[in-house]
Amino acid sequence: MTDTARRPGLADHLLDKGAAMRAAATRRPTGADWDERIEAVCVADDATGVRKVRVGDWSLLGDGGPDIGGFGLGPSSPELLCAVVSTCLTHTVLCLAAVGGVPLDRVQVRVRARNNDARFFGVPTEAPAVPHELVAEVELDSAADYEELAALLAEADRRCPMLQLVRDRHTVVVGRVSPRSP
Repeated sequence: MTDTARRPGLADHLLDKGAAMRAAATRRPTGADWDERIEAVCVADDATGVRKVRVGDWSLLGDGGPDIGGFGLGPSSPELLCAVVSTCLTHTVLCLAAVGGVPLDRVQVRVRARNNDARFFGVPTEAPAVPHELVAEVELDSAADYEELAALLAEADRRCPMLQLVRDRHTVVVGRVSPRSP
């Protein structure tokens, strides 16, 4: 006899997520309650030049391909940007669906961009110096109707923090580091 028990899916998770979010909003009712400092640290310190990134309890690698002296041991920075936008947009959709009671069975967000590193090689180009022409393709599998899903996606597009970051200009302070003492 086979086990016909249904494995919980994304729609079930969204019910729990919505309840957790509502409870957290009750416990932390002001914007100041949500202020946090976040950090990522990247170190390159060996013969591979691979970039070892540490974010909280997680580690990942960044690298480039052979044309830029890398070994392809991890995604490039522009690829990581696509990953950050895709995971943030996915999570924004999930949060909005959880709070709004929109049942979702699957969310897929594919982010593509154009990138041109010619300047690093001294090669003239008219291409922008940053990843550009970002396109996010979102697939939502749901029993909800088209209008509800379109509204969900429009709200996610408007509220996704990483989409806002890449669309807007922000100041980034790059600090100076003194050379190591002899």
